[in-house]
Amino acid sequence: MPASKKQNFLQGALILSAATALVKVIGAVFKIPLQNLIGPTGYSYFDVAYSIYSTLFVISSAGLPVAISKMVSEAGARRRFVETRHIFRLALGAFVCIGAAGSLVLFFGARALAGWMGNADAYQAIMAIAPSVLFVSVMSAFRGYHQGQGNMYPTAISQVAEASCKLVVGYLLAAWVHSSGLGLERAAAAAISGVTVGSVVGALYMVLARRRRVELVPANADPATRSRRVLLREILRLSVPVTISASVLSLTNLIDKGLVMNRLFAAGYALSEAKKVIGAYSFAQTLFNLPSAFILTISVSIIPALTVALTHRDDKAANRTIRSALRVTSLLAMPSAAGLSALALPILTLLSMHQPETVKIAAPLLVTLGFAVIFVCLVSLTNAILQAMGLVHVPIVTMFAGGCVKLIANYFLVGNPDINIAGAPVGTVLCYAVIALLNLGVIMRVRSGIRFWGVFVRPLFATAGMGVFAGLFYRFVTDVAGLSVPLGAVVSIVAAVAVYVALVVVLRAMPREDVLLLPRGEKLVKFMKL
Repeated sequence: MPASKKQNFLQGALILSAATALVKVIGAVFKIPLQNLIGPTGYSYFDVAYSIYSTLFVISSAGLPVAISKMVSEAGARRRFVETRHIFRLALGAFVCIGAAGSLVLFFGARALAGWMGNADAYQAIMAIAPSVLFVSVMSAFRGYHQGQGNMYPTAISQVAEASCKLVVGYLLAAWVHSSGLGLERAAAAAISGVTVGSVVGALYMVLARRRRVELVPANADPATRSRRVLLREILRLSVPVTISASVLSLTNLIDKGLVMNRLFAAGYALSEAKKVIGAYSFAQTLFNLPSAFILTISVSIIPALTVALTHRDDKAANRTIRSALRVTSLLAMPSAAGLSALALPILTLLSMHQPETVKIAAPLLVTLGFAVIFVCLVSLTNAILQAMGLVHVPIVTMFAGGCVKLIANYFLVGNPDINIAGAPVGTVLCYAVIALLNLGVIMRVRSGIRFWGVFVRPLFATAGMGVFAGLFYRFVTDVAGLSVPLGAVVSIVAAVAVYVALVVVLRAMPREDVLLLPRGEKLVKFMKL
């Protein structure tokens, strides 16, 4: 791979973060108007289908990209470039088979799955999204290969292409079906079909990009390569535990959706009321999941970088990479958590002004979910660190422990008529807190050179200052200055971001070694006087 294409882990994360930001903007432009178009009941059909799809997608393809990325980066560090091609071809064949099986299960089992989720009318949406499992699995093979080489551009471009098609095709089809009076069930199915079209376009781009790319093997490359049987065995050794650990929490979330619906019935809710509440909770979860999407870019980037350092037995570089990743994660996750909790009502009002009933239900749920943001972001990163270190079995245990905590908490809390849906986000906080703390404990024990207190303390102080400012400033601009709630939310968010950046600089929460990893890092170091 040409050197000009290679990025360090933080530059790669920035490339993916830029793409993720664009994808999330596109997603908001899609989901928020869709929520207003088909309402909480129609959105509940969309959410059920997407949740089931996400679970099957995780089962069919979560582990292989990690295995490919780790194996390709390790082979590259040993200059075994021919072996990287063998790894990719073997993994692609496995992805196609597993993805096809996932699509068939989703399509032919749509009615049974919808009924099991307590929302039988969602079956058409499930069928509409079924083919996506195959095409996204194909994309994952290509993405894992390029990520293992330290090149995040193909992944970023395919993500944007996929999201753009989802927006254009999905929303236009949903609007047409809804205006034709064909029912909310079919409108939700039309909306989610945009996901299928987007996955087809994204997969096609990755295939064409790969065919256009000419890869030359350097003259000093190591010609050694392991047999395909050995490589396949290694792929399975790495991917199966990763798939199981990812599937544990994904299956837990899927079971939890059905559990929450049924426990709402036990709390005295009628079916129509339960659907509205679940739709509002799903809306709050959409915002809750936003920060972790950016942290996932760091998780993706750190696996090849950490693998190379460990392959070369460079403990200093490995510890430095882990510290930097944890610090950047804290700098992003902590203010996101504080902002979502402090400004939950105005943010939701801004995004869904025409659904006041939904906002009223979702706002207190988002306040609680905000506390879980830091933990879910740490789970994403620490899982990746453990996988890069070869401790692929640890996340299975920690994810299972967290999943059990969530199911038990939600069973008792949501079923309590005095708590009902307010118990669901509490279960989420407890779940991710348990996983994150267990993961950090293992990493600290194995990598004794890492001290977490210095990583988290300064971002925490900067976040605390920003959170207090955001709450007071919002009250000032709405109560004293007389701004409307949506406008006050926008002004407060912009001001809070500016204050947070200033506090990060003043407190030196991002040290010199991290800043140097950024594009034009040397100029930034001089500007920040580090």
